[in-house]
Amino acid sequence: MAAWGDQAPSDRTILNWFDGYERGKLAVSDSPRSGRPRAAVTDETIDAVRLMIDDDPHLTYQQIECSLEIYSPAIYSILRDHLKLRKVCARWVPHLLTTDQKRLRVQFCHESLKRFEQGRSWRVFDIVTGDESWFHHYDPETKEQ
Repeated sequence: MAAWGDQAPSDRTILNWFDGYERGKLAVSDSPRSGRPRAAVTDETIDAVRLMIDDDPHLTYQQIECSLEIYSPAIYSILRDHLKLRKVCARWVPHLLTTDQKRLRVQFCHESLKRFEQGRSWRVFDIVTGDESWFHHYDPETKEQ
């Protein structure tokens, strides 16, 4: 115990090893187990989930779980950590913008700003850039519009 410190196996683990040795189990590797493997996040499952979401972006966790027969935390990990997706308005959308998406948005903004500066378009004021609310001609005292 002193040699291993906190890393020492428990007494129960040692008794299980001893019981296995007495029954003739000499191999130190784990025996195969029935059921689904715990490590369900593999390249194959990530690709399968990606294809399912591409086909139908309105899928739920339960539908993916039933179709692929993997447990829900693995699906969450695949969608959030590997595919960088999140659910918005019952649809899976990218959690972060890709480099191409960022480039296209910057390009669009430059073109819109150039049109505005040349006086050809006032549409620059119609661009929604965040989660904001505008209340035109609203007087909170009289509640008139």
